[in-house]
Amino acid sequence: MLAHHVLFWLKDDATEEEVKQFHQALLDLEPIAPSAFFHVGTPAAIERDVIDASYSFSLFAAFETMEQFETYQKHPEHIAFLNGPNKLAKRVLIYDAD
Repeated sequence: MLAHHVLFWLKDDATEEEVKQFHQALLDLEPIAPSAFFHVGTPAAIERDVIDASYSFSLFAAFETMEQFETYQKHPEHIAFLNGPNKLAKRVLIYDAD
């Protein structure tokens, strides 16, 4: 199993409409992800010293095999996201774990 967790910080000048479109673009990735689990969210309203809730959106997908992950990474719609909506992010941080 491969856990793929991506955190996005959107640009400060992103409009409300751009934020909505970005969120929808993340949700639109689910059908192309051959994953055991897929989730898009925003920071939870939990306050603890060890929690960093400074990001705008989180995408988490758990892939059963590396082949599934690679298929997702190379999918034309994923590439289109990287070259389109992803440009609204000022920072992207990825954690991949076996």
